Amino acid sequence: MTGLLRHHNLIHTRDLYEAREEVSRAFCRHDLSLTSRTGRLDVVHNGVRVGGVGLNYLRYGDEVRISPGKLNAFYLVQVPIAGRAAVSVGDTTVMSDRNRASLVSPLQPVDMVWSDGCEQMIIYLDRRAVEQFASENAAGEHPKEVVFEPAVDTKAPAIRSWLRIVGLLRDEVESGSTLLESALASINFEQLLIGGLLAAQPNSSEYGIPISRGRVGNRAVKIVTDAITAQPERTWRVTELAALAGVSPRSLQGAFRREYGVGPMEVLRRARLEHAHSDLVAGSPEGTSVTEIAMSWGFFHLGRFAATYRERYRESPSNTLARK
Repeated sequence: MTGLLRHHNLIHTRDLYEAREEVSRAFCRHDLSLTSRTGRLDVVHNGVRVGGVGLNYLRYGDEVRISPGKLNAFYLVQVPIAGRAAVSVGDTTVMSDRNRASLVSPLQPVDMVWSDGCEQMIIYLDRRAVEQFASENAAGEHPKEVVFEPAVDTKAPAIRSWLRIVGLLRDEVESGSTLLESALASINFEQLLIGGLLAAQPNSSEYGIPISRGRVGNRAVKIVTDAITAQPERTWRVTELAALAGVSPRSLQGAFRREYGVGPMEVLRRARLEHAHSDLVAGSPEGTSVTEIAMSWGFFHLGRFAATYRERYRESPSNTLARK
């Protein structure tokens, strides 16, 4: 079977109805049609799932139009390895080729035309996994919709790094490695891919690192840092902090990364971690608990809190609380 992931073939057909039904089964319901009356299908779909991530190879043969509407349950990164595609995502049309991939968010309507000879590597990302990751890395906010910029520059350094991670996962799958049979390994690959994409591609989450449209000086960073220091217990959002400094959220993100190497929400999280540490040092096992202190400072994912705390203070939160 030709193409990537050839040992994981899901369908090889020339029948339009069969192709539509089987590809729908892997992704979602959609309309599929040849754009030319003389066109011929030669559909190959290879694919595998690892946790909330799916790797796929897909080709149709001659030019086709694919109209799924909204994806709803997942994100889709489509990387052409041959041919090209015109991908309309909401009000934006991405002319996709080997230098530009497309990224469709779940609630954006999408309509696509794949050229004849188009072959794409497609990365499927479960919506719940993406939103949960973004939530857990944004000072304990509840899951919310994450929308990505639909045009992906595959030559950008951060995206090239992310695609190397995708390549590593693909190599593991194609080699027949048993590593991915481990739940621990598969969840770590999932988290690495999701976190890497959030960090590499502009998006609406507080965890994401959007491209700064203009440089913001130290004044804005100082205003926001002072506000975080004065009220670390407050449920700050990037939009509120940016408004306080009189700059755009994207500009504030860029300024913090230049100053601290991380975004403002990470600075907030570090400030809260310091306060949690102080409370644990001052507390006693009889009068309080690690859970109470962690949650009072916005750390609702206790496993992640414990791991972050250990990395920072070289001991577990419970050991700090018990040490007198």
